[in-house]
Amino acid sequence: MSKVRFGVIGTGGIAADFCEALRGSATCEVVSAVGSSAEKGATFSRRFGLARSAATLNELLQDEGVDVVYVATPHPAHEAQALACIEMGKHVLCEKPLTVDAASTERVLQAAKQRGVFLLEGYMYRCHPLLTALIDRVKRGDIGELRHIKADFGFRVPRDPQSRLFDLKLGGGGILDVGGYCMSFARLMAGVVTGAPFAEPTRLQAVGFRGPTGADEISTAVVSFASGLTATLTCAVHHRVGTEAVLYGEAGCIVLPDPWIPQGVRQSLETSFVVKREGAEEEVVQLRTERPTYAVQAELVASALSSGQAPWPAMSWDDTLGNMRALDAWRAALAPAG
Repeated sequence: MSKVRFGVIGTGGIAADFCEALRGSATCEVVSAVGSSAEKGATFSRRFGLARSAATLNELLQDEGVDVVYVATPHPAHEAQALACIEMGKHVLCEKPLTVDAASTERVLQAAKQRGVFLLEGYMYRCHPLLTALIDRVKRGDIGELRHIKADFGFRVPRDPQSRLFDLKLGGGGILDVGGYCMSFARLMAGVVTGAPFAEPTRLQAVGFRGPTGADEISTAVVSFASGLTATLTCAVHHRVGTEAVLYGEAGCIVLPDPWIPQGVRQSLETSFVVKREGAEEEVVQLRTERPTYAVQAELVASALSSGQAPWPAMSWDDTLGNMRALDAWRAALAPAG
């Protein structure tokens, strides 16, 4: 069986992690890449032993040997690049967030629908078997009725006004960069408790701090859902808030030390969570994949191309749009700098 061939837009760290993860895939391969210059694309392609590089985006999109394009560039570039891919009939795997707001997300989703191509927003944790195992435990009532979720994703990077994490023109701020993980997780679990693919918050409040550039450097959202489930979601790019998620139920809790990236290492194959039931010994649930999470995600894409969307719990188009609307609300609820 021939492999599904990926072209990559971007030559940064995430693009590199993607190419590294796919080295051992039996169903996917990266065949070409394009960077911000022809030289960067060529250097990147040589680094990973790709068949070729493209001097321009148009050259990549004209390549009949590319089936799917992986968009791995700063957030503000996603919309135009995704639309260009869709116009050329290329399937798209786009790094999160798909775009920088709900209005632009709707434009991309509508274009994909009209052109009939596959599109997935790359919250790769949603493709990992950890999520399936967790959902099974919640559904069977291991910790009783779910009451509250705590989800954190934050790290400390030195302030650099020109960095994509701090420059508003580059989509800077923790909410867009990593807050979407926390929000999408809470929305997913809120759906699980009601038998739906996801659920939207009915109330959202936010606190936090905007740094000198105006980017949100740390922020917490407190959200409520119609079922009565609540969540506190914290994200940061200048503070070490960690990467833990905890589900609190009537009869115990489930602790996930690293739900977003296994062991906090992008090429790691192992992860786990702990089930703590009242009056019982803790149970550690270990999970191991044959390939890194980027490869797990790419292989799911390859298997779902004819369907247009990836299977749940990966992000559906409706889920992507709902999540972006929630992120818009989170940013709007956070007081401006000063």
